[in-house]
Amino acid sequence: MMMMMVLILLLVSQHALGGVVEVNEGAESVLLPCIYSGTPPEDPLLIWTRSDLSPNSVHLRRENVDDLKNQNQRFSGRTSMNPDALDTGNFSLTLRKPEQDDGGNYSCSISGGIGELNLKQIHLKVKVGQQEVEVTERSGSVVLPCRTSADLPEGTSVEWTRPEPEFMVVHSSSNQRNQDGFYRGRTEMNKDFLRTGDVSLTLRNPRDGDGGRYVCTVHRDQDVLRNTVVLKYVQKGQSIRSELLIKVKGQSEVNVSLFFHRTVSILGHSSAGSAGSHRLCGSFISF
Repeated sequence: MMMMMVLILLLVSQHALGGVVEVNEGAESVLLPCIYSGTPPEDPLLIWTRSDLSPNSVHLRRENVDDLKNQNQRFSGRTSMNPDALDTGNFSLTLRKPEQDDGGNYSCSISGGIGELNLKQIHLKVKVGQQEVEVTERSGSVVLPCRTSADLPEGTSVEWTRPEPEFMVVHSSSNQRNQDGFYRGRTEMNKDFLRTGDVSLTLRNPRDGDGGRYVCTVHRDQDVLRNTVVLKYVQKGQSIRSELLIKVKGQSEVNVSLFFHRTVSILGHSSAGSAGSHRLCGSFISF
């Protein structure tokens, strides 16, 4: 009976320490958070493991040196911790280039060589695919979609960022002081996103340079949810070519090339065997 009570308490404790992290496959990296506020033991070991793997070692830090000789090979060259982790208590793990098979339950713990204290359980979800949104030059605005569960708890924060060509903050629900000047005055989120779970971003007056990857990050209690949206910016001068074969009254068959987008131009060339060539003067239609 006592053993059962201890087991139940252990399960409850581990659940309370848990969290969910979501990331898109192909992202540059994902952070598995783990913060320790206690006093480290002598000769401490910082241990990240994944129980469903063999060997289960994801990353091991011994004092200020990584010890990766027993690391599972699937993580080779892809994990890192802050060099001053033991001094700051920030034992978070960075996993680069997350793949679908990286999804699973990760444990963060600290050991003094005798016992092992489990600090955090993280469930990593790696989502396949990413949303794409297209916007044309001179559009008034574009919406970058991102949704999560409704009735979010107070204190939930949302941050939109761009990882390249250099990291920049596009919009923050809690603090706009770090917003990059390129986006100042052009971004907006729904004010009732806590109720609806709709954390989409409206980008006004999209311009050249806005195209690229955007990352929506939702910090909800201990969970970190991420979604990637790719914005494709299309200039009106870009064209799509299509060819038709038509017959001009009294003339030979003519190949017609159509250029769509900003204008339509019609150029004609006579078919083989006809005497000479023809040029059709078409209308220029603005879209």
